[in-house]
Amino acid sequence: MKKPKLIAALAVCTAILVSIAPSSADSIILVDERSDAKALVPSAENGGISLEDSWKNVANPVNIATWQTGVTGVGYDVSADDRYRPLIGIDVEEMQGSTQSIFVRIPFHVDGVNLATINTLTLNMKYDDGFIAWINGVPVASRNVPAGTLDWDSGASASHSDNEAEEFETFDLSSSTGALNEGINMLAIQGLNNGLNSSDLIIMPQLVADDAQWPVVLATEVASGFVRPVDIQHSGDGSGRLFILEKPGKIKIIKEGKLLPTPFLDIESKVNDSGNEEGLLGMAFPPHFATDLEPHFYLSYTGNRGSIVSRFKVDAANPDLAINTSEEIIITQSQPFSNHNGGQIQFGQDGYLYVGLGDGGSGNDPGDRAQDRDTYLGKILRIDVERAPDPGKEYAIPTDNPFINDDSTQDEIWALGLRNPWRFSFDRQTGDLWIADVGQVALEEINFQPASSRGGENYGWRYSEGTKQHITSGVIPNSPIAPIHQYGRNSGRSITGGYVYRGAKYPRMKGVYFYIDYHADTFIGIQPDGEGDWITQPLLSGYTNVTTFGEDEEGELYFATDSSSSTRNRVFMISDIRDESYLKILSVEVESNGRLSFTFGSEIGESYQLQASKDLAEWKDLGLPQQANSHIHVFTEVLGNRNPLEKEWFMRAVPLR
Repeated sequence: MKKPKLIAALAVCTAILVSIAPSSADSIILVDERSDAKALVPSAENGGISLEDSWKNVANPVNIATWQTGVTGVGYDVSADDRYRPLIGIDVEEMQGSTQSIFVRIPFHVDGVNLATINTLTLNMKYDDGFIAWINGVPVASRNVPAGTLDWDSGASASHSDNEAEEFETFDLSSSTGALNEGINMLAIQGLNNGLNSSDLIIMPQLVADDAQWPVVLATEVASGFVRPVDIQHSGDGSGRLFILEKPGKIKIIKEGKLLPTPFLDIESKVNDSGNEEGLLGMAFPPHFATDLEPHFYLSYTGNRGSIVSRFKVDAANPDLAINTSEEIIITQSQPFSNHNGGQIQFGQDGYLYVGLGDGGSGNDPGDRAQDRDTYLGKILRIDVERAPDPGKEYAIPTDNPFINDDSTQDEIWALGLRNPWRFSFDRQTGDLWIADVGQVALEEINFQPASSRGGENYGWRYSEGTKQHITSGVIPNSPIAPIHQYGRNSGRSITGGYVYRGAKYPRMKGVYFYIDYHADTFIGIQPDGEGDWITQPLLSGYTNVTTFGEDEEGELYFATDSSSSTRNRVFMISDIRDESYLKILSVEVESNGRLSFTFGSEIGESYQLQASKDLAEWKDLGLPQQANSHIHVFTEVLGNRNPLEKEWFMRAVPLR
């Protein structure tokens, strides 16, 4: 029998304790955007000024009869645009001119969940202008809270704009999961306005728990000593090499875990990297690189002629060297400004090269170029660079491109309405396209294009930024595609898109899309919730100025940091430190006669052995192996005199692969 992996283990005694780590995401919404709530505008008349901390716990305060009842959000809006009105469930307009604070109580239940398995707790807040939140009297999050003692009428220490307040800001409360109780709990919030006569206020929370479904992510340094690394690629030829692009114009190789001393290619003399967003930006190997008689690859960089996509050859005598003089320019695009150059190039599963270009730069797309169908700027192009070119071009245009028969649109365009798709990637398993688009002043966004798409999507810029209208003059797109995820400037201001993990080493990471913001320090995971929506989760903190992600041949994930990062100019590998393939225990019953029923989530066709242990070191088989014929399997054993321990023992089911 092969050494088994622990998939489900428990301690058995009079009461059974189950601690498990299931394999798929299962977020629990404890407080949603329209939860039952009570609110109090504190005053001497209603006793609010003398409550102290009593209102922050589950027990009702003495003046509970004076509290307003309704649903969140809590607030008011007497401004001309009345923009918070759709969010308001409890109107507290009477606080204007009387106090800057509002007390909010939101009860919620934690039922049917093992508190020990909740490893992540997230508070999402829409707020204007500040707040402090407690769970069962324990302070867990705050923003714009004044220094010193917090009083019943305290105001916010700073303002929080209407644009920002309409978007959720995320607060990681994972260190506060111990504040949760089984059964009834209380989320208490003191909302803070910035000024006694402020025209509006909003407090709208969402509290989400996750019971150990996500990976526990670790970053391990692979190599250092780079100069502004901006892209990580593999050649797909079985060599295991990683190619690291440096912004000034060199490409270096990590081979067998070591950084080779000689660059693969040096085109610093060709590259213009004077602007912060200019330089050597992207690399792509064709799908058949391993079998090419003349191995070659493609680069995206900015030169004195603007954005350039070129083909280079590899030295036939040394696969770790490219031929500097072999450049063949495929496509060029002049750039009116130094920023928003895009830079990512990727081969799709269809064998075509996808090229990302920004809107030409400056701010607010002054030429409305992202909507101009006669320019490549603000677009993703789709071209065929591996077959005979069309007349007058260095590439062919796929015959199924979406605008091939549209005289008003460049034939190469695959998608439009993008501000700066600095990083995009294909899911190597599904072929889905993930586009991270850097925002202007309000929102960073991630756009999702399923593999079934025929192209032609318009993502809205500059008419819209994320789901918000931005500039309504110029071209107004017809039904722009909304992002699957967006976040406001509280969480960052320059998204770095990543990849969907499809490696084999870390099962919990499978299907999770990773991204981070260049100006933030927390990696975020996105995956489907199984009901047609998407869920997100903070995964790892402590790494700033991340410029790019990359995959190796096996689908393992990497990222690189810029020169201004505290972990500057390095490449890291992402892993899950809890890498066993656990499945979920659904129920365990032990009857007085020693009959045991052990029910767990299983894989169809997999054989399992029920085992018991006294000390988690030595395990004994109970009964015979069984093969699961459904996703739920039950081991039934009559233990009788075979009970391995008198008082307490541990059990597990293990796959026999």
